[in-house]
Amino acid sequence: MRAKPLVFIVLLAALGGGYYYWQQQRAASQAPQQRSRVVTVEMATARIGDAPVQLSAIGQIVSSHSVAIRPQVSGTLMKVFFKEGYAVKAGDKLFEIDSAPYRAELAQAQAQVASGRAAVLAAETQEKRLLPLADKGYVTPQEVLDAKAAAEQARAAVQVAQATISAAQVNVGRAVIRAPISGRTGALAVKSGNIVTASDAMPLVTINQLQPVQAEFTVPQSDLAALQQAMVAGAVKISLSAQTGGAPLAEGRVLFIDNVIDATTGTAKVRAEFDNADEKLWPGTFVSFTATLATETNRVLVPELAVQPGAEGSFVYVVDKEGKAQLTPVKIARQLGNEVVIAEGLKGGEKIIGRAPRDLKPGAAVQVAGAKPQGEGPRKPRTEGDAAPKAAVP
Repeated sequence: MRAKPLVFIVLLAALGGGYYYWQQQRAASQAPQQRSRVVTVEMATARIGDAPVQLSAIGQIVSSHSVAIRPQVSGTLMKVFFKEGYAVKAGDKLFEIDSAPYRAELAQAQAQVASGRAAVLAAETQEKRLLPLADKGYVTPQEVLDAKAAAEQARAAVQVAQATISAAQVNVGRAVIRAPISGRTGALAVKSGNIVTASDAMPLVTINQLQPVQAEFTVPQSDLAALQQAMVAGAVKISLSAQTGGAPLAEGRVLFIDNVIDATTGTAKVRAEFDNADEKLWPGTFVSFTATLATETNRVLVPELAVQPGAEGSFVYVVDKEGKAQLTPVKIARQLGNEVVIAEGLKGGEKIIGRAPRDLKPGAAVQVAGAKPQGEGPRKPRTEGDAAPKAAVP
């Protein structure tokens, strides 16, 4: 009776051992398949090329020359000779103010000059008449001195009247306001028929020069030395694009660096100039600037997405001759658009993974996205004459 339980235990142990052996064999057969799994990736090449040293910033377009037109005489605004928002040239008529009061002042001053000249003539004649009489003792010396003083006074009165004429002529000329610069007019603040005064704070109109146009931006003081060095070497080219990025809208040059650093922000103001022949650049627009300080040759460049962050620094996956991904540490010099300039780790020409999957492990076999797996030949296209595949016989 005791032999039956013993046989049962032995049989149970044998079954368990067989199951364990089967599981081990199954795991061993699946391991090579897992190790040999091919990962599909996007490939790229570490290329050798020129790497410009650039300085980027956000700034604003400003007019290279802006003039606020204000009246210099008071009166009724009679005419406006331009349309708002239109271009004007230097010397063009802009406004005409009623000049009648100033013309009357001019006529009055001219009359005073004529009267003064007559008084001078009379005083000088009297002085000449008294001089020989004084020599003979017929008149006193005091009378001669009075005649000389009267002549001087008459001549001074003429000079005052002539100065009044000049002032009146200036006021008559200021009644017509002309454009001091070429540019584009803004909005009118006062329409014709209104009274304007020389003390008005608000300008009648503002003219902004748009050809050329300038731009202002700031750079950190840490980049100031490199920019100054580039300006000493020659003209520093600068490109301009929309604030959101995109293709360059214009190219110009750096004009100057301000002579003081803002203590609050630690930045220096920089101004650049652009031709703006098509007037696409409008004052007040915020844009992005990229100044090229120098160009380094024979640098290694890789796509930005190919560089991965790691615990010990950045790295890329280099595909070796066997088609396996090998982790390669790199040092980044700087970013250049959608590429990264590599300082150390690559020599150029290496095949790298442009976009590494998250589950990619060092040593994994890889293939280019879109390529057919190894061992899979091209499939023959099915034609109309081909027989349909037969159904499996149960």
